[in-house]
Amino acid sequence: MAKDTTKSTGRGGRAKRKLAVKRETLTVTSLLRRASSTPELGWGALIVVAFTVFSAWMVWWAGTEPMVAAGDTARRTVLTRVPVQLLDEDATTRAREQARLREPRVYTPDEPLIAEVLTSLESLPTIIAPTENVEQVDNDIRRTFAIGTEAYAELKKRADANGVPTDAWRSRMESLRRQLERRPILDAETYRRERESLGDNIQLAFPSARRSVLSVGVVNGNDPAMLKQAGRDMATQAGIAQALIQVVEARIGALQNPTFRFDQQATSELQESAAARVTAVVNDHPAGAVVLRAGEKVTATQLELFRKEAQTYAQVGPLAAILVNKGAQVLGCLAIALGAAGYAALYCPRIRRNPQRMLGVAAILLGAQAVTVFGTAAAPELRGVTVLAPTIFATVILLIAYDPRVALALGTLMSVLVCHSINEPVATLAALLAGIGVAAWQLYEIRDRRTLIRAGFTIGSTLAAATAVASTVGRPGANTIAPERVLQESLTAGAGGVLVMGITLFILPTIERLFQITTGMTLIELRDPKQRLLRELQQRAPGTYNHSLNVASIAETAADAIGADALLTYVGALYHDVGKMNKPEYFVENQTGGPSKHDKLSPAMSLLVIVGHVKDGLEMAREFGLPRKLHAFIEGHHGTTLVEYFYDRAKKQAKSKAEDSGETRAELPEEIEYRYPGPKPKTKEVAILMIADAIESATRSMSEPTPSRIESLVHTIAKKRLEDGQFDECGLTLKDLHTIEESVAKSVTAIYHGRISYPGSGTGTSGR
Repeated sequence: MAKDTTKSTGRGGRAKRKLAVKRETLTVTSLLRRASSTPELGWGALIVVAFTVFSAWMVWWAGTEPMVAAGDTARRTVLTRVPVQLLDEDATTRAREQARLREPRVYTPDEPLIAEVLTSLESLPTIIAPTENVEQVDNDIRRTFAIGTEAYAELKKRADANGVPTDAWRSRMESLRRQLERRPILDAETYRRERESLGDNIQLAFPSARRSVLSVGVVNGNDPAMLKQAGRDMATQAGIAQALIQVVEARIGALQNPTFRFDQQATSELQESAAARVTAVVNDHPAGAVVLRAGEKVTATQLELFRKEAQTYAQVGPLAAILVNKGAQVLGCLAIALGAAGYAALYCPRIRRNPQRMLGVAAILLGAQAVTVFGTAAAPELRGVTVLAPTIFATVILLIAYDPRVALALGTLMSVLVCHSINEPVATLAALLAGIGVAAWQLYEIRDRRTLIRAGFTIGSTLAAATAVASTVGRPGANTIAPERVLQESLTAGAGGVLVMGITLFILPTIERLFQITTGMTLIELRDPKQRLLRELQQRAPGTYNHSLNVASIAETAADAIGADALLTYVGALYHDVGKMNKPEYFVENQTGGPSKHDKLSPAMSLLVIVGHVKDGLEMAREFGLPRKLHAFIEGHHGTTLVEYFYDRAKKQAKSKAEDSGETRAELPEEIEYRYPGPKPKTKEVAILMIADAIESATRSMSEPTPSRIESLVHTIAKKRLEDGQFDECGLTLKDLHTIEESVAKSVTAIYHGRISYPGSGTGTSGR
């Protein structure tokens, strides 16, 4: 049996173990000390604390809202924790309305009309006094007062020899006045409303005082039969002779207007005063009473009781219990915040190293939580959208801004936070995770608008199906499941998924600017040869444009070979030399023969022109609004490499000058003076471009670019760049470099393969 060499025995072994533990302790301590000294840690801690505070506050607030709509099925049973007194708004409103209806309505007399009726009756004896018989009485008077022979005889007795009404007749008219003032004659609408009133009395508002009379005595002035009967009754009660009752009946029956009118203002004052005297109806709910019962329909009163109980508990509940409850909520939010921060610190350096990105991620998560909490509280009937869509939207933004792994991790934590905030069941968490997973799958790479549209419908379908299952599973009791409600939640959830992608499509350029990212869709648009900057490059520096096309093709294949972003590499290569269009004639690919422009320049001046294309390219990139990702290709495709041709030329000139002047030692230029300013490539994609750019330029100048010579050239240039430290900051491995060499050699060979010269042609005819 082989001896385990990993174990140490004896004193030496114990000493080694102690030393190892000490080294490990020192390592952990040094790491903590180093982390604590970085400003990012302070910002991260501050953001975690702020996130926890705001998130916990939303959880507290959500606990005071039922998060369910009236008519929906309660998903959980809720009991009162303290005795609660709840104002019964409906019962109080009904009681006050009853008080208003019982209060007497106020009517104002039409005194001129009453006086006119009495005057016309009182003056009848005087009018007929000069006549000898009834036929001599004016026809209109006879018809209006229904005066017959018997009534005529009685009226003749009611006047003295001078034709003046007797005191007895005046007394009867005064009695009739009292009857008219006690029995209001109303219009039809006012009479109808009076009959609907619950009051037994009415008030008659005379200038001197108000009188209260029974409401049964009111008369409908638009009912001829009732009006005549009222006239007959009033005449009888006034003590008028039987023969003259029909005269009074006819006169009152001929009235065209009511004798009393409804006084709205006075009545309203009485009714509101009566309503104000009604004591509010308050229902007592002892501790332990059911507020919501799982599986039962929720009423508006139960929702109000839920809010009142939460408010009362916050005011009079046991302080220890409240603190424990709120502390648990804070710890839950803190755990989620620490989980998100820890994941970002371990697996996402872009977030860890940039406080602004930390703040941005925290704002996205808090924003999604806020929309979920406040949206569900305001419109619980749309919970299919308000619960799911914000989290999916936050995940989509993180997918675009970072990568699927970050989006899945933070989206999962966001889902837990949402369920923690509004007390959602595990079924809802499963629906959220399903939507997040499908979003990560569909949006792995966004190359066109169809990707977003397809993702919208796929996510919507997934959310609809998951919500249907969650709505069914989440409702206790099969008999409480309302198919129409499940269908509504499913459709709203599906619509929410489609809406999320619609909004994303609309604000995608804003997301790219805020997070300084470039999606595949934007890159595909930028690779179009009709882009303005590329068109200018074609026209002003056609040789450089052709060179860029070749480099882009070579670099794209190499990037794909090592798993780098091939599309980004291709587009970056297209634009990497745009700065050359300012002075295209100074670059060899644009020269068409004849003396070089550099022949008239000093090496130092030529260096400024050559190196200047990087600075010019950056200025053009900013002017034309190229994404920041492409700036790295422009400024880093030469890194800090040496401009060897002009460096060697400068050295030769220095030596020649020294010889001419008789100096024994020439003052040679410093190598650093003839290097590009950098920076070195920060990404694998820029490093690939550096290699492809150098290889393409060098191969173009070869007289016989055979495969073996190309392979040797590729290896030489790649090795030189490696030894020069150009790949120190881009994470490129030796394995990657070897793969890139093979890919570049193959691509360059395909472009610059040898030609066969056929006999009979002076220049040779190419064959493949």
